[in-house]
Amino acid sequence: MSGQAFEQYDVVRVKALRKPVHVEPDGINRRAPRVGDVAAILEVYDDPPGYELECSGTDGITEWLCAFSPGDIELDKI
Repeated sequence: MSGQAFEQYDVVRVKALRKPVHVEPDGINRRAPRVGDVAAILEVYDDPPGYELECSGTDGITEWLCAFSPGDIELDKI
């Protein structure tokens, strides 16, 4: 982990998928996360550390909603 702490509503980019992420398309998820996706932090978890992220498409509809480890994301340089 880089030691960088992120805050709720920060915009981040998925830089790694070190654990397999299996997401079934359903009422919330259209697809699984991919490296390079940009998402907003909805929730910050302390124990264990992590982040609940939401990625939306250009139409504003949620593509996926998923939890990530701190080492799998980086601040997006808009």
